[in-house]
Amino acid sequence: MLKRRELRVHTDREVLAFNIGVIVESLQGLGMATDDAIRLARAAEKHFRAKGETPIALEDLTDWLEQRLKDEQTGALHKRFRKQTPPFVPLCVEYRNKQTPFSKRKLAESLEIVGLPFKQAYALSRQVEQQLRGEGLRVISRRELAHRTALSIETRHGRDLALRFEAHSPDTLEVYVTDPEGLPMPYSRGILARSLTTVGVAPEHAHYLAKRAETLLWRSGEGVIAREGLRETVSRLIAEEVGEAYATRYRLMRYLRRPRLPLIVLVGGAPGVGKSLVAAELSYRLGIAHIVSSDAIRQALRSLISIELSPTLHSSSYEAWYADLLPEERQGARPKRKRVTRGFQHQARQLSNPLMAIIERNIAEVTSVVIEGIHVVPGFLPTEMLEDALVVSVAMTLKDENIHRKHFEKRDIDTNQKRSASKYLKHFTEIRIINDFICQQAISHDIPVIDANDIERATQQLLDLCLQAALPPRRDPADDALLAVDDEHLVSK
Repeated sequence: MLKRRELRVHTDREVLAFNIGVIVESLQGLGMATDDAIRLARAAEKHFRAKGETPIALEDLTDWLEQRLKDEQTGALHKRFRKQTPPFVPLCVEYRNKQTPFSKRKLAESLEIVGLPFKQAYALSRQVEQQLRGEGLRVISRRELAHRTALSIETRHGRDLALRFEAHSPDTLEVYVTDPEGLPMPYSRGILARSLTTVGVAPEHAHYLAKRAETLLWRSGEGVIAREGLRETVSRLIAEEVGEAYATRYRLMRYLRRPRLPLIVLVGGAPGVGKSLVAAELSYRLGIAHIVSSDAIRQALRSLISIELSPTLHSSSYEAWYADLLPEERQGARPKRKRVTRGFQHQARQLSNPLMAIIERNIAEVTSVVIEGIHVVPGFLPTEMLEDALVVSVAMTLKDENIHRKHFEKRDIDTNQKRSASKYLKHFTEIRIINDFICQQAISHDIPVIDANDIERATQQLLDLCLQAALPPRRDPADDALLAVDDEHLVSK
């Protein structure tokens, strides 16, 4: 009986035994089902046995597999197969200019040390290898391998186990970013992801880009990078992944993080339109620590000024018109548009001086602040006289009255009925009159009116206004054009 001839594969460096398992793992790394991968690997063995050639040139084997993937119409698998590190080509780990073969067994053993059961440790080691091969890598530094492994551990088993692995790693896994004074701080994916959401990138994609940026820094071999260098890396990454317009937004954000002048953001609007939510989200994205509510200022004034001296101040904004009437006028009085508007103006003007005092104090201390409230009425605060600040003023509204009503109902639930919807809905007519007045004031003073039906979009519109205000005096006109990104196309991958 004739002995079956053993197939062998000739690579650039050596001749290896033909192994179906090696091909199967390579195909599985592309995302192919195990049964299909085994079928194709056996078909490859049958094909080359029939040809009677041994050793098989690795290029001939990969060409044949790629063509079969293409013929079987398996999507873009054939392109990904060509991109990845070929089967039978070993991965190598480099340390101190010396290369040793990558070993799933050794990596699995290091994972067992930090508490992973053998099966999970080996499965994760195999996943790491497939990721490296999928990127077409053939040589990886020991430090980057440890970093990649830590990321995989965090994704599958949580941050605590990843930190335990890092503690046992022979190489430091941290990347440090130095500030302008040269002080190093650990690189934070969370902080970077947050800054990316600021320019319109969806949260899940922002975290993906933050991980990509960290990997790029590791590949550069630098354990410490200047903040400006990090920004350049991230800017290039954003341009490649989501477009140059978002990269421009990201570059402009540095002017808001450290503006040449304090940023004063004024957010006005009637009760229930969502101004507080937008103001809070904006301050979070821009890292502005100070938020001032005009309602808080009004409450403070009430403790200083008696109700007899100023009944309007002690009334709700939508009831100020009634407090403004003479006793003999109140009998049977109804909330007519002029009455409601006049009473609201009276109350709002009482708060104008205190609000301006807060603005001037922040300017003197060179501190940015967001001021929000119904009393932040366009035209009532003489901000045009302020030369030592960047002032951004907007009026929030809800064009759809039904949505406006539902906002009160939702707020009632969110605050556990501490802000009863019934009280506001009882005076909904007056609230809509105030809403219309504030919008008219904004239009007449050339101040943007933003519909807060979509809080995310409203926040992004306000953020764009802040970006434009923060642009340096001398700028490339192309920057303005790139800021005009259609909000309908915010990244959502």
